[in-house]
Amino acid sequence: MIEVIGVLFLCYLLIGLEAIVPGGVLGILGFLGLFFAAYLAQVEFGGWFAPSLTFLLGGLGAMILVFMEFTWLSRSPLGRRLFMSHSIEGGSNKEVATPEVLGKCGKTVTDLHPGGRIQIEKEEFDAVSEDGLIPKGSKVKVVSIENFCLRVRVD
Repeated sequence: MIEVIGVLFLCYLLIGLEAIVPGGVLGILGFLGLFFAAYLAQVEFGGWFAPSLTFLLGGLGAMILVFMEFTWLSRSPLGRRLFMSHSIEGGSNKEVATPEVLGKCGKTVTDLHPGGRIQIEKEEFDAVSEDGLIPKGSKVKVVSIENFCLRVRVD
């Protein structure tokens, strides 16, 4: 009986730590521990009733523990330090050129060999040269837009 209770306690500990340590491994180990506790109950008491009761009550306890974690932990001082309280505004995507830049002239900010950066009217864009190597500071003309990148030629 002590072994079954000890394994259930260890399962609850692993499931409880899963809320703090992400990854899913501790939660899976805690769930598998419920099967082991049911096996130990079957070895100690025999039959089907004790292992079934151990697994069902252990699983119910685990669900109550997870529910308490989601409701209490998010409002606790520890939870406020662990979880994000607001989102960050902004984006990580590069600026995409609009069709208005077609045919416009600009200058290279970096060497284009064949890829690099160009500036058109105070905005920088990724560009690919159709003429091979173009040195920094050269005047270029936008020929087309392909895959979020401008194709340019020496002007």
